[in-house]
Amino acid sequence: MPSSVNLLYLKARQPGFKLHSYYTDFRYYPVPGWRVLAPREGGNLRGPGLLRQFHVAVQASSTFWNLSNLIAPVIEKLAFPYTSRANQLEQNADIIYCANHVQTRSRKWVADCEHIAALTGYYDPGVASHWLASRLQERSCKGLFCWSKKALENSQKVLENDFPADKSHVVYPATFGAVNNTKPRDFDGFVRICHMTTHRSSHLENLSNFYVKGTRDVLLLLKLLSRVSPKLARKIAIVIRAWCPLSYVAKLRALGIKIEMIEHPLARADALALLASSDLVLLPCHSTPTMAFIEAMSKSVPVIANDIWANSEYLSDGKTGFLVAPPRDVRYSDSYLTPLWYRPGFTQSLKTSVDDEYLLRHLRILSYILEDENLLRSLKTKTGEHFVNSPFDVNRRNKVLGLLLDEALN
Repeated sequence: MPSSVNLLYLKARQPGFKLHSYYTDFRYYPVPGWRVLAPREGGNLRGPGLLRQFHVAVQASSTFWNLSNLIAPVIEKLAFPYTSRANQLEQNADIIYCANHVQTRSRKWVADCEHIAALTGYYDPGVASHWLASRLQERSCKGLFCWSKKALENSQKVLENDFPADKSHVVYPATFGAVNNTKPRDFDGFVRICHMTTHRSSHLENLSNFYVKGTRDVLLLLKLLSRVSPKLARKIAIVIRAWCPLSYVAKLRALGIKIEMIEHPLARADALALLASSDLVLLPCHSTPTMAFIEAMSKSVPVIANDIWANSEYLSDGKTGFLVAPPRDVRYSDSYLTPLWYRPGFTQSLKTSVDDEYLLRHLRILSYILEDENLLRSLKTKTGEHFVNSPFDVNRRNKVLGLLLDEALN
C-alpha cells in the first residue's frame, strides 16, 4: 500500500449496534488519500439485536426508562475498557472514526453523531454529560462531527461550558447522485409516490415506526384524498415499504387507491431503484430520517415531510419538496433540543395528536402537486440540480471531511 494513503477505521458502537446505512458509502466512496477499514458484518442480518429490542421495550415504559437512565451511564463507564478494545484492523489504522459513540482508546479518534443522545446509546444525554464531555475534551479526541446544525446546537446545550467548540463541526451525511438526474420519467397516467421506512423483524419496532415515521399519517392522508378529490386519488400509484395493519390497506384499495405493499426488508440497491422509479416521496415523519431525504434527492425525487427538528436543513421548501407544519400538540424535543422520538410516551402522543388541520395542510400540498404535471417535472429537475450543488453529494462531503481528517491526523 502506498505510504501516502492514510487508514481510517470505521468503528460501530458495541455491543449490539450496527453501522447506520449512511456509512455504506464511506467504503465505496472514501475520502481522497484515505482508505476505510471496517469489520465484516456477521450473524443474521434480519434478526433483531437483543440490545436494540431491549431499548425499544424500555421506550414503552416511563418507569423502566427512568431506571435505565440511572443504570446505563454506569454500565457505559464500567464496560468502557471492554467495548473500547481494539482489534487488529483498528490497531493498524491512523485514525478511528467512532460512529455514534465514543468507545475507543486510540491515540487519535473522531466522534460522529446524529445528535448527542446517540453517543449515550440513545438514553438521556444529560445523565452522562460529564463523562461525555471529559471524553470529547481528551487530547486523543480530534473532532466531533455533527450531522446537522441542530445537532451541533443540541450538543452545545447538553455539554454547556464543557462543549469542545474548537474541534466541533457540522458534517452532513451524503451519498452519490444518480446518472442523468434530470432526465424525466415518461408519464404513464399515474404519479408514482413512494413511502419507504425501515422494516424491522420486531413487532415493537414496526409499531413504533408506523407512527413515528409517518406510515399511519400516509394512510389517513390517502383516505382524506379519496374523499375530497376522488379524481386525484385515481391519478396516483403508491408503493409503501413499511409495516402497517392489512385492514388499513384493504379499506384504501376498496376506495380505489392503487397501493403496492412491500412487507419485507429490501437490499439498499433495491430501495434506491424503487426511489429512482418514483415521482414523489411522501414522508410525513415525526423524526429526522436523514438518509431517507438524501437518497430521495440523489434520485431527483422531491419529498413532502413534516417541518420538525433538522428536517429543514435537509429539504429546501419549494425546491426539493415541501415542509408541512406538524400537529400543534406534539412536543418534539426537550429543553436541550434532544429529540424525543426515542422517549417513552412519544408514540402514544402521536396516536392521539392527528388533527384535521394537520392533514389538510398535507392535502393542500399533495393536491397542488398532483394537479399540475409540469409542476412536478419542474420540481424533480430542481431537486436533482440542488442535490449536485448540496453538501449531501458525497464528493462535496468528502472535500470537507478530507480537510478535517487531515487536520485531525496532523
